[in-house]
Amino acid sequence: DDNTKAVMYTDSTGAATIRLGMPPDLQSSLIFHYNLKLYDSDKDTYDATSLKRFVMQSVVGDMVAFRVHAPCSGSLLLDIFANAVTPREYLTGEPMKFKSVCKFKIVCEDLQTVMVPLPDCASGEWGPVKATRLFGLQPITHTDALVFAGREVDLKFRMTRPLTDFMATLHRNGYEEKRLNKYVSHRVEDDTVTFSLTFPEEGQFGMDIYTREVNALNAANPQLNTPTEKHLLTHCCKYLINSSKRN
Repeated sequence: DDNTKAVMYTDSTGAATIRLGMPPDLQSSLIFHYNLKLYDSDKDTYDATSLKRFVMQSVVGDMVAFRVHAPCSGSLLLDIFANAVTPREYLTGEPMKFKSVCKFKIVCEDLQTVMVPLPDCASGEWGPVKATRLFGLQPITHTDALVFAGREVDLKFRMTRPLTDFMATLHRNGYEEKRLNKYVSHRVEDDTVTFSLTFPEEGQFGMDIYTREVNALNAANPQLNTPTEKHLLTHCCKYLINSSKRN
């Protein structure tokens, strides 16, 4: 992106967006990761919150975008890492080595808006592109990482291959995850999976979706026939949802 420079200045809300183009032959295999810290130190927290939660990473077309919201005035260092892996390699759960591919200085000279961190979801990119890339799970209703909803919303996906043990978790700043469990459910009908959410109040929520391929687990562990626990599932994708009666 021509607007992306080595030093990026935030707008009056403390926001700056870094966009990187991906080569066509690598779009289906590139995985990104990032770190954000204060520029003049190794400190990666602000007010006891990880600075990672002030960055929204998403993929749109052939671009990966990192939208940084500075929590305070001053300078930050955004370090972006990448690796090319096949979906099969990713789904084994083996540790991956990421290489630092670029760094940016984010300068916030004057902050007019108080920034709140994103909900404490699983790390990595937001939006359904990851679900399609890893699991062939195609969004029917919501193709963007950001969802504007009323007090309830249904998110639907189409499965292009057999998946099982879907699980979704809801997150909101100031809430324990288990308190929000009752507000999210899912159902599977033929090749369509629907996640139904109701919201206890207006505001910003994060939703994580987990799943696994049918027989993928037992193929790797023939002796294992116990019910699947969360740690045996793979993170599929996540959404940022703004709930408001006005939506």
